[in-house]
This record gives sequence, structure tokens and C-alpha cells, in this order.
Amino acid sequence: MATHRISIAPDDFDRDAVAHALHAAGPVTPVDLGGVDALAITHHDALRTVLADRTDTYVRGNAPHHWRALREGDVDPTSPLVRLLSGSIGSLLTSHGAAHARLRKPLQTHFTRRRVEELRPLVEDLTTSLLDDLDGRERVDLKEDFAWPLTVGVLVHLLGVDRSDAPVLGDLARRIFQLTDTEVFADTHRFLAALLEQRRLEPGHDLVSALAKTDDEAEGDDHLGDAQVVANLFLLVAAGFETTMGTLANGIRALLEHPDQLRRLTGQEVTWGSGVEEILRRHSSVSLLPGVFTTRETELAGVTVPEGELLLLAFAAAGLDRTSWDGPDTFDVGRDARGHLGFGHGPHLCLGAPLARLELTVALPTLFARFPRLELEPAQSEVTPVRSWMMRHDEHLWVRTAAARSPLPEDTPV
Repeated sequence: MATHRISIAPDDFDRDAVAHALHAAGPVTPVDLGGVDALAITHHDALRTVLADRTDTYVRGNAPHHWRALREGDVDPTSPLVRLLSGSIGSLLTSHGAAHARLRKPLQTHFTRRRVEELRPLVEDLTTSLLDDLDGRERVDLKEDFAWPLTVGVLVHLLGVDRSDAPVLGDLARRIFQLTDTEVFADTHRFLAALLEQRRLEPGHDLVSALAKTDDEAEGDDHLGDAQVVANLFLLVAAGFETTMGTLANGIRALLEHPDQLRRLTGQEVTWGSGVEEILRRHSSVSLLPGVFTTRETELAGVTVPEGELLLLAFAAAGLDRTSWDGPDTFDVGRDARGHLGFGHGPHLCLGAPLARLELTVALPTLFARFPRLELEPAQSEVTPVRSWMMRHDEHLWVRTAAARSPLPEDTPV
């Protein structure tokens, strides 16, 4: 194990540099999260081993029992991080084994490829409408005016939430990932509990109504109850659009910074599906996620890991693994990026992966077809990362669209 402890702060400017530092330090890297010690799993195979574990060596949830530092009083039990790891964000994230499978079952049927494909017209219409709104604007924040309203719009539709509450959902997710606000868990629970109660009284054709109906009809262990349904809705709010929004913004930036790769996609040399997988490998918005606990001393990637350790899942660092990818630093849309861990792996594989892929493969080609001469805003002073050590995307994505709408010179071939 590396002896040097890497400090990670919410305002670290260059998250890509953090990912490189974590990966270079070794597969199991000690980190300092503002005074909290943890181990980051930074290499592809090691991370895959942890994610795939079914031996109860690596478990989630019940932090007061599994986390040695918390048991011994070395961690503030009231901190947002402890609240997160103790189950406040959603039961799927902090459950394990049979309990996790039972909780996942009612949601799984709503995120199959077939069910998600039914959302394609919605995603296409939202994308077109948002791009229509950009016409005539020379300078645009594509994160604020495209990536955010697209992804939150899909979530609002899924949950049956009134569009006027979209900013509320966005604010709740932002506060959750910042891990500085202890009130966000109660605020989110109140919002979703009220939504569930409303859907029980006035059911509609949305996910919340379907989950309420499924739970009402369930028997025995399959019956979750309102508390568990709300907890799983909590997870959808937290991860249902923030991660896709960030990855969409990152993908746009990466393609504008690598025009040769963008030309391969717009020229149909490479499919957009292939390009999206490379974005997910190299520019996923998820940097680090907590957490997994070791229930016994174990060996991981040749490193002895004690019992009771908090492990961070370093997805961005794992995407830089040279043993898994040739030239991992290189952004290559033609690469066979299948097998990346952008959506996790094993029992906790992201439920929303098919929906995220749909949104990315609709939004990106439509954007660049509509604005073929899109360019990044030259002013780099406005590039600021979001204040969350878990996430890896910028507060804004300023671009210029004027060139995309200016007439071509008379001698330009078409």
C-alpha cells in the first residue's frame, strides 16, 4: 500500500489531476477527506473485485457497525458523510446481499432496455425543444441551458413531479453531493414522502405511482412499506440526473477540445454509441463514491487491507489503468471501451445505465448536428469544478454558437 496519503478537498481545481495522482499511488491508496481517513480503490481489476464481491468481505451500509473509525469515535457521527453511509440517501446504495436484491427488484422492471426505449420520444422532444431555445444566442452555458434541463426534465417525467418543482429536485441533488449540508436528507425525505402520499391518493402513469401500486399488492418480504419506497426514490433523485448531467457536459467539453474525435463521429466513421462509451470511460462525472467496508482483514491487489476500513470507489482513476486500456489518457472515440466501470459492476450495477446511455446518444449527435460549428468560450477563468469530491464536472460550460449560425463564405464547398 502507498505510504503517502493524498488529501482530497471539494475545491481541488483539477479533478483529472486527482484521478492521476490516485491511480499512480497504487491500487489501494490512503486518502484524507478533510480529516477522515479512507482507502481509495484506484485500479480497474481491484475495483472490479470489490464491486463483484458476493462473499461479504466488502459490504455496504450500517456504518456504525462496519466502520472501525466510527466505532472507535474517530469520526463525527453527525457528519453528512456518516449520514450518507448510514442509509440516508437511499436503501439500495447502503444495502447488501439478499436485502439489496429484495429492494432492487421493484425498481429493476422499470429500467429494462425495453422500458427505457419507450422514453426515446420524450428525450428527443426535450432535446429538440431545448436546442430551439438556443437559437439566436451567441454565448450559452450548455450545462445550465441544455444538460441540466434535459436530464432533470426526464426525471420529472419519470417521477410525475410538477415541472415547477424541477429546480427543487436539482437543488436537493446538488446539496446531497456536496456533503456539507446535514439538513438535505430530511428535506429530501419530506419532499418524496409527500409525493408518494399524493400518488397514493391520485395515481398517475409515473414511476412513483407504479412503485406505490406494486408495493400495495406485494406480500411478505416483497412488501417494502413507505419508508423503503421513499428511500429508493431518494437514490433516484440523488443519482438519477446529476451523474448523467455531468457526464453529458463533460462529453461536450471533451469533443470540443478534441475536434478530430468529433469529426470521426459527425462523419460517421465511428458510431455515437462507441463515442458515448469512451466518454463514460474517460470523462465520467463520477470521481469517487463512498463507500464499502471491509468485514475482515483481506488482501486486495497484493495489499493487506484491515477489517473495518472505509473504501472509496475511485471510478475516474480506474479509467486510467494501463493494464486494462491501451493509452488510457488518450480520448479515442473509436476505442472498444466495453468493460469500463462507469456504471459500476456486479450486484450494484447502476439501474439507470440504459436511460443514461439513451440520453447521451440522443443529446450529443443532435446538439452537434444543430450547431456544427460550436466552440468553447475562450475565457478559461470561468472553468470551476463543482464543490464535491465525489463528482467531476464543472459549474459551467460556456460555449459560443454564433459561428454555428453565421453564413458560409461564398467559396466554401458544401
